Amino acid sequence: MSKPFSLFTSLFLLLFTACASASPTPEAAALRVQYTFAARPWLTDLADCAGETILALEQRPAGLLDLSSADLALRLGDVDLASPAYQIDSEDILVIVHPQNSVSSLSAEDVLALFTGAVTDWQEIGGTDAPVQVWVFAAGEDIQQIFAAETLSGAPVVSTARLAAGPEAMAQAVAEDVNAVGLLTRSLLTADVEAVYSAVTAPVLVILPDEPQGDAASLPACLQK
Repeated sequence: MSKPFSLFTSLFLLLFTACASASPTPEAAALRVQYTFAARPWLTDLADCAGETILALEQRPAGLLDLSSADLALRLGDVDLASPAYQIDSEDILVIVHPQNSVSSLSAEDVLALFTGAVTDWQEIGGTDAPVQVWVFAAGEDIQQIFAAETLSGAPVVSTARLAAGPEAMAQAVAEDVNAVGLLTRSLLTADVEAVYSAVTAPVLVILPDEPQGDAASLPACLQK
């Protein structure tokens, strides 16, 4: 009687083992990444460095980056940060105009005057007799924060300035108005607008909530290459 029982037991164990080995393996946890639109061009490098690690991407203004709910963040820098940050590149913030604007270059004084409202007509700085329309980004965006601090020295933007929701909206607004002036980074510059002043060069930062751990540990060094 013992042999049939032993045979049944062996068949059961074989079936159980086969079922267990066929069970799907749990998926690896995604690397949660928050980034500003100005840091968007570096997502390709991040994906290359991450390899097979899944990236859960979320675009946010710099003022709303939350490292308590992310494994790392990408943004333009030149700000005081409480978390570990690593420079992986640099980016130029440019003042842009319509290609047919008669003003082909601006000085630092011109830029300050245009964006603060001291100059309201292009004729005042050698252009045609036409009102200036300033375009900016929301105050929470890193590009706007850096431009305001470094180029405008903290002076408020003119109250008539219009707000662009993102780089595409900024490029379109300036491309459609010969009297407009706005901001873009060099990496996001389009052929529809013309850069007339390089305002500031800012570091591109990868920011971590704590010292690097897990899949995020090797990314700063990889991105710095």
